[in-house]
Amino acid sequence: FLKEAEIVEIEDVGDGITKPRRATLRQGPLTARAIFKTVDIERKGEWSYTSRVEMNFTDKYTYEPAAYRLDRFLGLGLVPVTVLREVEGEMGSLQLWIEDALKVEDAMKKDIGPRDVPLFLQRRTKMCVLDALIYNIDRNDRNILITPGDDGFHLIDHSRAFRNFRDLPDTQNCVWKQLAPASPTLKERIRALDEDALNAMLGELLEPKQIESILKRKKKLLRELPVAKN
Repeated sequence: FLKEAEIVEIEDVGDGITKPRRATLRQGPLTARAIFKTVDIERKGEWSYTSRVEMNFTDKYTYEPAAYRLDRFLGLGLVPVTVLREVEGEMGSLQLWIEDALKVEDAMKKDIGPRDVPLFLQRRTKMCVLDALIYNIDRNDRNILITPGDDGFHLIDHSRAFRNFRDLPDTQNCVWKQLAPASPTLKERIRALDEDALNAMLGELLEPKQIESILKRKKKLLRELPVAKN
């Protein structure tokens, strides 16, 4: 649907420094909205300051479908469906818009918490697995969405991920010893991430060094990740 449906409207969202736009798509009786990003920044050999000082800063729309594909390979189901698509002559990422969603930041202000706390904690562990593999240090309470009606938990904004670091990212959200244990099934799916699988899945979206870095982080993640006994 995201790849083929007619885009009947596109508008500025007015939120986010990557200047995303929101598209309305229609195919037969089905209508849905999606977020369209075209950001494509690469500063090799330069120092940049965002949330921290770093060398070789990148911010790319191709990382959005890369995060989605990896999410689905692992069976997490947290990143909204994301595809590559050309819109009005520009290539970018098109990601399903989550209707009736609240940023965790706003939910906390309204004192809206998860109804199923164990499920929320399991999803938090899955989030940390994804963020570790893609080296996402930009996770915050504005890019975690919840849908109170169905206790949904959704992760967005991955255009600054996939850094070429071999260690796991150091973030306050993911202290491994404090996380709910992952399932043995998830651990086996992480083990299945080999070079062939990653190249087939992400080769058109990432550089070889980025895939190599994922493999290095995978080994360290398997040592750190708490796993349930059954």
